[in-house]
Amino acid sequence: MNLEVNKFERPYEVGRVKIVQDFITDGHERRALDIGCGPGFFTMMLCKQGWKTTCIDADSRNVESVRKCCAAEAILGDAVQVLSQLPSATYEFALALEIIEHMPKPQGEALLKHIKRLLKVGGRLLLSTPNRFSLEGLGDYYWGEKLRRGPKWNAWDETHIYIYSSFEIIHLLKLSGFSMCQIIGYWYEGRLPIIGRWRLPLKEARRFPFNRVGFKSIYECIRSS
Repeated sequence: MNLEVNKFERPYEVGRVKIVQDFITDGHERRALDIGCGPGFFTMMLCKQGWKTTCIDADSRNVESVRKCCAAEAILGDAVQVLSQLPSATYEFALALEIIEHMPKPQGEALLKHIKRLLKVGGRLLLSTPNRFSLEGLGDYYWGEKLRRGPKWNAWDETHIYIYSSFEIIHLLKLSGFSMCQIIGYWYEGRLPIIGRWRLPLKEARRFPFNRVGFKSIYECIRSS
């Protein structure tokens, strides 16, 4: 069975994986959600750490892979629809990694509201998504899309529907009933209009303002009430 682990072994993914892994603490038989689980890379981490994991994906191949390799409940279907049918206040931890950018804004808002409902008070959400307020985003959005009337900037993925800025995501998380714990900006080697390819001397930032301008942003927050 191919879990596409090579994707996560690429140099530009190793740092992001390490950041996420550090947030997956010992589950002690508590319950976790992996929303948009893909082939199960992070689901396996959750299960190995003792989390009773429910994972959701719209691709039947991914769901089948998870069912074969993990002691997890794997559900096939649209994330928002599946979440709407799960019982409230059931989970202590939720992963929503690289999923919210694949849906229109109203659906993204519904996603966060359902996650909040499903988490127990004090439950944690770890969310990651590309950042329109990154150097790449600002360059391609304003220079390429707005000034030069080029194609819509989609963070180099045609399946992306809406790319949020870090400030939009923070605002939306707070409106959805979450309190922010930590924001991490993460950079790959990138490219900018005119300048071309570039590499920053840092790979991640956890303090303002640099944590707001990573190409990808990782948000840890809790259900506050």
